[in-house]
Amino acid sequence: MKKLLCTIAVMLLVLVSASAWAEEVKDVEPGHAYIPEDTVLNLVLQDALDSNVNKKGDAVNFTLKDDLAVDNIVVIPQGTQLSGIIRKAHGSRIFNQSAVIRVKLDDYILPNGKAVSFKQDVKIKGGVNYANMAVGTAIGFVVPFSGMFFKGREIDLQPGTIIEYELKDNVDLGVTKMDLVEMKSLERAQRQAA
Repeated sequence: MKKLLCTIAVMLLVLVSASAWAEEVKDVEPGHAYIPEDTVLNLVLQDALDSNVNKKGDAVNFTLKDDLAVDNIVVIPQGTQLSGIIRKAHGSRIFNQSAVIRVKLDDYILPNGKAVSFKQDVKIKGGVNYANMAVGTAIGFVVPFSGMFFKGREIDLQPGTIIEYELKDNVDLGVTKMDLVEMKSLERAQRQAA
């Protein structure tokens, strides 16, 4: 009987600790609201972006195409201006390497003053240029070798272009879900008073 009770007690402890682990979320303080990884933000480009013109340190401006909500609470509303700085920019290169521009988004400040930091860069990459592929097809054995010398595509984006920014990590909002509800209530009350 004692062995059975001990076994049951051990199993209960394992279950309790397993449920505590289930609540832990990578990169998020326990109890905090967060934007889950794999969330896609559709950013509308406000400036022209060109891999032959833009360089490291240039500012880039976006607006958010759709509301960003967490548990049905809008955290960042549609149309919000987001800006960032180019951290890396290079044009296309031989060996089919397309142009790349990486933009580090500035922190977004919630209504209560808490800063939301996006860890990874917005990565914009040129497509692959297949325009010169016909040159190698005339000489069958030359295609693989000659293909190495094709340049990749440049980036030439106009204002209004939508860029999908997929989060690779959870983004801790630094507030509890209850704080989010209170912030939204306060925000609504301020709008109604104005």
